[in-house]
Amino acid sequence: MTILLFICRITLPVIVFSSCANVSQNSMPKFTGMWKLDKYESFDSISGQWHDSPNRIGYSGYILYDGIGHMGVQLLPPGFKDVDKTNTDSAGNDELRKTLQLQAGSFSYFGNCNITDSGTIEHHRLSSNHPKEWGTAIKRSFEFKGDTLILTAYELIGGFKTRLRWVKL
Repeated sequence: MTILLFICRITLPVIVFSSCANVSQNSMPKFTGMWKLDKYESFDSISGQWHDSPNRIGYSGYILYDGIGHMGVQLLPPGFKDVDKTNTDSAGNDELRKTLQLQAGSFSYFGNCNITDSGTIEHHRLSSNHPKEWGTAIKRSFEFKGDTLILTAYELIGGFKTRLRWVKL
């Protein structure tokens, strides 16, 4: 009985660990490729429903996974593509302020990524358009529904539980 207990204590963690590693390795190919932002959603704790995030309506963007542990993402606020880039030298204060606000509202980073268990991916940011984020890591739970990847933030964004829905291109 003691030998059987000893064997169970040794083999069970090995089986669990190798099972998690296989899930991680098997999930990475599903991420591979380019995804286009479909929706930026917030969770309403009162209704228990997800809805369009009020501060992120009209955002566009892409996320790219290379399948071997690297990724990049860019999210752009509405109006970002309409900025007149040819006229910055003669732009007035209001136009420059608007351009700066759009740039501050954009979000991009590149980094390494790994799947930590069957439902969590980590992004280890190597660079970002926000310098405070360089060298930091974020975790996202993930779910695949057909050609849609749903990434849900563990931290609150703008005070809300947030998820992004991405459609495979």
